[in-house]
Amino acid sequence: MRIGLAGFALLVYLAFPTKNYYWDGISFAQRIEDAVRWPELLHPNHLVYNLPGWSVYHGLGAHIRALYVLQAMNAVWASLALYWLSGILAPLVESPRAVLLLGALFAFAGTWWRYATDAGAYIPSIALLIACAAFLIPGKRPRPVAVALLHAAVMLIHQLALFLFPAAMFALWHQGKEHRPRTVIVYAGLAGSLTLGAYGLGFTALYGHFSLQPFLAWMTSYADDATFSFGPLRNIGLSVRGWAQVFFVGRPSLLSNAGVLDVVLLLCCGAALILLLASLRRVRFRPQVHQPVLFRFALVWIAACGIFLFFWQPQNTFYKLFALPAVVLLIASCWEPGREPHRRGAGAAFVALLALSNLTLGIIPYSRVSSNEVVAFALDLQLSPGSVVFFRAFSTDDWYARYFNPQSQWRAAESMASIDQQLRQGRTVWLETTAADDFAANQPAWFADRTRSTQRSELIKPGRRLRFVRLTAP
Repeated sequence: MRIGLAGFALLVYLAFPTKNYYWDGISFAQRIEDAVRWPELLHPNHLVYNLPGWSVYHGLGAHIRALYVLQAMNAVWASLALYWLSGILAPLVESPRAVLLLGALFAFAGTWWRYATDAGAYIPSIALLIACAAFLIPGKRPRPVAVALLHAAVMLIHQLALFLFPAAMFALWHQGKEHRPRTVIVYAGLAGSLTLGAYGLGFTALYGHFSLQPFLAWMTSYADDATFSFGPLRNIGLSVRGWAQVFFVGRPSLLSNAGVLDVVLLLCCGAALILLLASLRRVRFRPQVHQPVLFRFALVWIAACGIFLFFWQPQNTFYKLFALPAVVLLIASCWEPGREPHRRGAGAAFVALLALSNLTLGIIPYSRVSSNEVVAFALDLQLSPGSVVFFRAFSTDDWYARYFNPQSQWRAAESMASIDQQLRQGRTVWLETTAADDFAANQPAWFADRTRSTQRSELIKPGRRLRFVRLTAP
């Protein structure tokens, strides 16, 4: 059953690859295609994520763009995550139907499903996090070395996997009655030293030398727009919304051009909702913890992630995926072992509504270019081969324009003279948003002369401003 469930999920993931790309995945794909030496692929937030993608991309002869390679790899990782999680759940709930129900809850949770069809470091990291958790289930013999090796590997794919540490130490402590301190110390020491050692080697390979202060600054660096937030009311609102969006994604506005399939799926959503409401009338909700150690393990895992993410970018839903396996394990700990869920029960109705709603309002619309106006804009640019695009500050939106126009060359705008030189050589020259704004404000005469009767591409609306201006020779 595990293989069938994972195989079905893989087919579903591959059937609807997203076009609503997150810029992070676009940047990974661009780096993979541009890299000459492997150290260029290293990034402090997800140190080794690009390396497998780079290997597969070149193993396929670079005939398939790296973005699509990464998307396919993520779909495989997501199905493996489901396979491993189902293996954990089976002996805990002792019910094939319950495994199917909880597995589907995980596999078709909205944000997980959305990123399983995208490129990014979250899915493989969480998949290996689940593999690591398989050694931490209560009743198993403590395996601190195996846990340390897996956890170190996960942290090298994404730093947020760090927050399994408290739950892992809790689990290892409760797995054995003898040598508890030594078990925890071996795990923490080995995982920490392997991770720090790999980062040190990566830094040295990238920069050609090692210096402690620059190394620490590099290892702990983060995006300019990533900040802590300490407004409690705002954080509560963003956190509640974010946790809800872990399970439900999409919006009705994406169905502006609804077809027959969309209408049929909406009717199915309505039927699932009616079934859920009818089932809830018969349910006497009396939660009971049947596996207290597993319950506390999952709770520690969720708390470690949840507390940090309450203050660190609480608006980011995808970071909360690192606690999604723990949520499923928390539910499993409250499941009476051996009890089969009712085929028409509230649980089945909820999972059906979850899957159908996400498919209808999110996954299918996201598989269309129209779901992401920046991607649509980038594809419509159609820069001619050899075009040179000058920028002042490379923005996240620029990743899309650059990646979907691989025939163009992108350069920092250092001076007007360097731009004029390209024009005199007969090159097609464009200014992207930051360069156009800068020259229009600080060199208005030069900008007006170079942009007379010229071609423009713009996307200007509240919260979004993109413009590409083609220059003409003086």
